[in-house]
Order: sequence, then C-alpha cells, then structure tokens
Amino acid sequence: MVAAVDNNTDTEAGIPAGPRLLACVIDPENGQVARDLAAAQGWRNPVILDGGVSAAQNYVEKSPPPTLMIVDIDDVEDPVQSLAALAEFCPPDMSVIAIGSRNELTLYRALIDLGVTDYVTKPITLAMMENSLRAEKRPNAGGITPRNQAHIVAFMGARGGVGTTTVAGSVAWALAHVYQKRVALLDFDLHFGNLAMSFDLIPAPGMREALEYPARIDSRLLSTAMLQESPRLKVLAAEEPLVDEIHVAQGAVDAMLNVLRGDNDFIVVDLPRYLGEDVRRLLTLSGSIGIVTDLSLAAARDTLRLSDFAMTLTPAARHLVIGNNVGAKHRGEIAKAEFENVTTIHLDFAVPFEPSAALTTSSTGSVLTAAMRHTKAAGALRDIAMRLGGFEAKTDKKAAPAAQPKLPGALRPRSFLPSFLKRSA
Repeated sequence: MVAAVDNNTDTEAGIPAGPRLLACVIDPENGQVARDLAAAQGWRNPVILDGGVSAAQNYVEKSPPPTLMIVDIDDVEDPVQSLAALAEFCPPDMSVIAIGSRNELTLYRALIDLGVTDYVTKPITLAMMENSLRAEKRPNAGGITPRNQAHIVAFMGARGGVGTTTVAGSVAWALAHVYQKRVALLDFDLHFGNLAMSFDLIPAPGMREALEYPARIDSRLLSTAMLQESPRLKVLAAEEPLVDEIHVAQGAVDAMLNVLRGDNDFIVVDLPRYLGEDVRRLLTLSGSIGIVTDLSLAAARDTLRLSDFAMTLTPAARHLVIGNNVGAKHRGEIAKAEFENVTTIHLDFAVPFEPSAALTTSSTGSVLTAAMRHTKAAGALRDIAMRLGGFEAKTDKKAAPAAQPKLPGALRPRSFLPSFLKRSA
C-alpha cells in the first residue's frame, strides 16, 4: 500500500527531492500512526509501504531518499546488520526511527550506536512517535552511517589437542602483522583457554562480566578487558575459577560483537568444543568457519560431523577444513589422501608438523607464525590468513580438486567408511 507522492514535490537543481516521511511498516495500525504523525506535523503526501527493512531498501535504491524514515525491523533476524546494509543507500543527514517487538536494552544500544535516531517498541502511538521526533532534533542526532563490519572468523577443533588455539592465534597474528589489519582475538573457553598464554599475556577481568551482563557492554568495558599484543592485535580472554559456572546471557554475543565490529577489520574467535547457544550464535554470525583437525582416524569422524553441522547452520559462510600437525606419525596419523577419501572432504590447508614448535613458542612467548616464521608450518598459516583476508591474487587460487567419478550407490566412497563413521555421514 503506497501513498502517491505529490507531483509538486520540491526540487533542487532539477532533481526531485524525496518525501518528508517514508514509513515501511508490517502492521496496518502502525501505518495509520505514521499517517497521523504526518498530518500532525503538516507534512504532505507521506509514503507508506507494506514491509520492513527490505521494503525500505528497495525504495531508497530506486527513489530519492526521504528526510525521515520509520522502519519496522521485525522482518529481519539481525536488525543491526540489516540496517547497516541499508545505510549504504542512505544520505548521512537522513533520520531513522526503528520500530519493533523486541524489548531489549542491548538491541536499543546497538541501534543507537549505529546512528538510528530512536528505537520504539510496539505497540506504537502518535505520542511516542512525536517524542522520537524531538530526539531527531537534538544536536548530535544524525542518520545511520555505514559502519565497519569486521569479518568474523571462527575456529573450532574436531577433537581436543589438534592445535586449534595455535591456528587461531597464528592466523590472527599474521592478519595483524603481515597484512596490517586491525584484529580482535577472542578466546571463548573461559575456564581452560590458553590464547592469552600463547602471547605471554595474563587475562584481565571483564570478559565474564560482559557475557553475563550484556547491558554493561560498551567500548570502555571491552577496552579495559582486552590485552594489547600490539597496536593492531588485541586479545580478549579469561581464566575463571573452575568452581564457577558461567552463564552467558541471551544477546551477550551479539552485543559484544557489535561493539568490536566498529573498531576492527577482523574478529578471530577460538571456540571451545561444545555446542551451547553462545557457540551456535557465534557460528551463525561468522563469515568464515575453520575446522581444525589432525589426520587420525578418530578425528575423521568428528571432522565429518562438524563440517556437516557448520554447513547446515551457516551455509553462506566460507568453510575451511584445516589439517594441522600433518606428518606427526606418532599421533596415529593416516595418509592425507586416505583421510580425504574416507571423509569425502578435501583439506583446504595442511599445516606441517614442527617437532620443536611447542618448545620454541613457549620459551619465546610467541605464536608459531612469529617465533618460527621461516618454517613451512608458518608459511601454511600465513596462507590461511591470506585466504581469509582475500589478499591472494585470483590467478593464484588453487584449482578445485578433480570431481570423483559417480559410482553405483553401493560403491560410493562413504560406503567404505568404518561403521562409526557411517552413522555420522
């Protein structure tokens, strides 16, 4: 339902000006409130559209933008990300009032931080909208602006002890020191995580408080909790008492990432091996997911299961399977070709085993890419960072593995899996 725009709309330099008010609402009663607001303010011919953020983006892509936009955010799963994308098509002086059903302080703060003039929870009234207009006229109330959407990279190990922390820390170091990017490195194992120790840092208090009380999350809290490895690489970690049970509040992951997104190019996360709500949410928000595994037969099963799970949960993300400590025969390793055959998964990267890595990194207080930068393992880890950052030239991309010939159903590769792998495949 669209109200026609007056043919006598003001023009500037021959270019038609947009309407004074554009309202993209899902519920008819909210459309009526928008009309009442326009009438009360003396605005001619407001544009009222059925729909939320998607309708708003479709309009501003094709028509002159309005002075004020009222947009319903109930049609999107991630309102902050969706409005940030919408901002790419909006002039900086356009005001935005968001309306929605979610009554969450963390969402309100994230939207205000993005540049939204006000967020009003349903049901809305004329008086509520007039109050939001007063917020629009405050001195520092501008329109939404495109914010730096840091690329989130999540690493998870197929099994314990495969070197996920080594990979996550080394890749983050390479992004910061080799490719000069601003990186936030997060260790989400609040009891047993050792990312901070990998950099010879001592965890500071603050991460647990941020996750348990997301309403307190702001840039000041996180800046005091983050450890500075260098001006471009900061680490957020914890070492909580084992007797304490950590309760991650709903919305805490989103609130933390929303603060970190504006100050970083990459957010690299080392995830623990459990699939709680917070871990699932992090995987959902990730643009890249790296599953780290060794080449043991025991790890093959969990690599297969975890890869299928990640693809189902976040199909749009970039998915990488990373073989670590390749060549460590004492770990029950099978050949790379055999591992790929039984799992039907192609390894995107194979990081060679370095016998002296543990001693060298622990004695220097540095990650592998820093302490042993001339080794083949460090080179492979830099290659992972290069892929994640999109720094590699198009001509250097590795050719896709040759497609396996289609075999009769009984002879397909997964039919040769051991019984415990068949159940998971």
